[in-house]
Amino acid sequence: MSYCRLRYSTISPTEMRTWQKITFTVIFIGLIVGLGIYLLRSRLLTTLARVLIVDDVLQPAEIIYILNGEVNTRPFHAAKLFKQGLAPQIVIPREEDGPASEIKLYPNGTDVSVEVLVKLGVPRDKITVIEIEGGVTSTYDEAQVLLDDVKKHDIQDVIIVTSAFHTRRSRWIFQKILADTNVHIQMSAAPQWKFDETNWWREERGLLMLANEYLKFGYYLVIY
Repeated sequence: MSYCRLRYSTISPTEMRTWQKITFTVIFIGLIVGLGIYLLRSRLLTTLARVLIVDDVLQPAEIIYILNGEVNTRPFHAAKLFKQGLAPQIVIPREEDGPASEIKLYPNGTDVSVEVLVKLGVPRDKITVIEIEGGVTSTYDEAQVLLDDVKKHDIQDVIIVTSAFHTRRSRWIFQKILADTNVHIQMSAAPQWKFDETNWWREERGLLMLANEYLKFGYYLVIY
């Protein structure tokens, strides 16, 4: 205890004032930075979401390839592109059946997407469902299925439809899987349901989706 008092007593008034100035400066800068972040929070959060979005200016292609999931957005967007004449055929790989689907209590998500397309005016003979054993379970699986399909049918141009926040990760993995082909892929971002990049943090689903995408993108970069 006496040693501590001795050490403290050696600090001069000048040194004390210096430390007070440093402390005040750090606190002041922290407050300014915090205020800046608060005032610019909407712009910063919007930018955080826009980093995930790739939405190409589309040219006509041979097929529109829908990724599974988000049946309230993706098939609706694909039907719109089909009606605009951007491709004569829509292709979707069949997703894995869950336990409820296996006992016919809940429809498979791919079947729901197909019915949405038909309901919106896409002829059934213009929709191809690619069946694989076990069904697809990930974006990586869907990219592998597309690779096999483009080789089988000599397809050169593909429009890939997925949710807006999912487009950058999807493009990365599809470009990687299709790297040894001459296939030209275009990403078309289906608008998110009930939120977009300008207000995603106000919806629980938006918060979860954005966090999930960043986590998955990191996982893909490490694994693939």
